This record gives sequence, C-alpha cells and structure tokens, in this order.
Amino acid sequence: MSKSDLYLTNEPLITNLSNNNKEQINIFGVPFDATSTYRIGSRFAPNAIRESFQNIEIYSKRLGKDLEDINIRDLGNLSKVGDINEMSKMVKEVTREIVSNGKIPAILGGDHSLTNGSVRGIDNCTLVVFDAHLDFRDEFEGLKLSHATFLRRLYEDGCMSNLIHIGSRAATKDEWDFMNKDDITTIDMKKIYELDTGLKQFKDTLSSSNDVYVSIDLDVMDPAFAPGVGNPESNGMTSREIFEFIYCLDNFKLTGFDIVELIPAYDNGSTSVLAANLLAELICIADKR
Repeated sequence: MSKSDLYLTNEPLITNLSNNNKEQINIFGVPFDATSTYRIGSRFAPNAIRESFQNIEIYSKRLGKDLEDINIRDLGNLSKVGDINEMSKMVKEVTREIVSNGKIPAILGGDHSLTNGSVRGIDNCTLVVFDAHLDFRDEFEGLKLSHATFLRRLYEDGCMSNLIHIGSRAATKDEWDFMNKDDITTIDMKKIYELDTGLKQFKDTLSSSNDVYVSIDLDVMDPAFAPGVGNPESNGMTSREIFEFIYCLDNFKLTGFDIVELIPAYDNGSTSVLAANLLAELICIADKR
C-alpha cells in the first residue's frame, strides 16, 4: 500500500482540468494546527483554499500558461493527524513518495510546522521561506518542535543545501543573532521596500540553486492584504511584492511548495483568494513540460 493510500482521504476537491490523465502536480492538505499559539483554526484552511481555487481565473497572463493544460491531482487531506511528530512523519513519507514518482507536491496547511516534514522528504534542496517570523527559536512554550522552531531544527539537521528567508520583521534578538552568526540569507522588509534591491539579491542568491522548495507563511503579508492569518504582523509585503518574488522562480526547478497559516474564521475572503492565486501561479511555475 502506498503512503498516499495509507495516510490521505483521497477525497479530492480540485479536479484535474486537463484531459491528460498523467498528473504532474500532486496536491494534498495537512489539517493540523496543534502547535498554533495565537489564532487557532488553520486546520480548516486546506479546503478553504481549494474552494477559492475553484472560483478564480485559471490562465496566467504573466507566465503564459493555462491550468487546463497542466495535469493536477488532488490527493485529499491527511486523514488522521495526531501530534506534531506523527504529522511530520506522515508529511515526510507522502512528500518523498510523490517526489520519487516524479511528481511535484503542492501542500496546503495547516500551521507552518508541516514544513519540517515536507523538506525532510526532499533531498538537498534550496529552501525559500516567506514569513514575517524567523521561526528559528530553539524552543517555544516548552516545545523543541513547533511552528516557531521548525526552521532551527531543519537547519541544525542539515536538511537543505541553502536557505533564503524573505519578509522577516518579527523575531527575538537570539534568532537574529543566530541568523547573522551563520550568515543565513535574509531579505527583510527594508530590502523589499526597495523592490529592485530585494529582487536582485533573491536572484543572485538563487543563481547557483538546482532544486528549490518554497514555503509561504501567509503572515508574510501585511494584514491589509491578508487579515486571516494565525500571527499577523503589520508592516508586511503587498500582493504585488510577493508575486514579483514568486515570478523570479520561473527559471528554476521547483521541487515542491507549501502554503500555510490561513485562518478562515478571521478572513474576509481576501486571504484565501490570495492563497489560491499563489497556488495557481506556483503550479504554473512548477510545470516544466
């Protein structure tokens, strides 16, 4: 039995828009928010993103691609999610299986701790993280592994060949000291405001990358553009800014991506639509037929 059959509901909400049955993109949801610490409810986000995805236009003028021409399979959601270690194990195994079958995982969270599992399922990738928070705490509220610590764990375990952190503006002094000591690439909001400067640094840092995994915590956005998130932080990215960064990835091999931390109960609809638009554009970028 495959890991997908074992762990996933296989009740898709997104149907394959292409007539070709050989899927390229595998979507699955992780309805897990057990480590959330402020607003709770990201476990309801995977289906909210799917609902919005079904109601947006599916042609990308910027990329010149139509989702009707891309083979997408929705595997459903993780059927039973226990503690964070169990969840990480399941996400890792499903991700590894998808990648080993030559497909690209598109994962819908859920809180950001799921990325601890997905990155461990992909060998030696460049990890690009969009997030208002560094998520480099050594521990948080007594937990060594949570949505606030998972990047520290991945980094310590050598799970990626390179790390690029974009949009950070909320972290402890210890986290900033750790990032600076190890010379980890951060493109903070000051550089993003000078958009050409931030984009140039991003492209230059990516230039030597092969396989790229992208993780988008929606709280990277300013709350004016994405109010429905778990830990909102003012002074964030605009929708224009994040898409300009996303389009830089078109020249690289995308091995997978996740979109996390949407809280439907706090949303007015704009956050889930943004997530759906990001999902659509990332699928177009990942498709390299």
